[in-house]
Amino acid sequence: MPIENRELTAGTRLVARYKKEEYWATVVEGEKGGLRYRLEDGREFKSPSAAGSAVTGGVACNGWRFWSVAEEGKAPAPKAARKAAKDANNKGLFERLPDQEGQPEGTARYFCSACMDGFLAPADQEPTECPQGHQPDGSPVESMV
Repeated sequence: MPIENRELTAGTRLVARYKKEEYWATVVEGEKGGLRYRLEDGREFKSPSAAGSAVTGGVACNGWRFWSVAEEGKAPAPKAARKAAKDANNKGLFERLPDQEGQPEGTARYFCSACMDGFLAPADQEPTECPQGHQPDGSPVESMV
């Protein structure tokens, strides 16, 4: 889920998935004040975008969309456990997100890992595709032609 509240504090843990790998960063106080974004390998960056670009091998990215705030007190699960949980929950590409203040009544928030974007869907039914046309199981959308 993209970072919506940009008022991050030192100690905040960020997580991102890129090419089926999970990456972690920690928000830290810079030596000259201000915040820095420290990757697990110790490199620090002035912005989440610069940290995200380092993860992607120099490809420019919007760090506020690339990173997500990690759940407090929750260590990353081993890769095999994450896959098993995903399969067991039958989540596929879509993940249901917590409701937010101001969200329209009767809707649920979802995140599509194919297009890396959030969307709203009716709360009383599972979505069959995201606005970009991705289906929960990753299968392509059939053309109406």
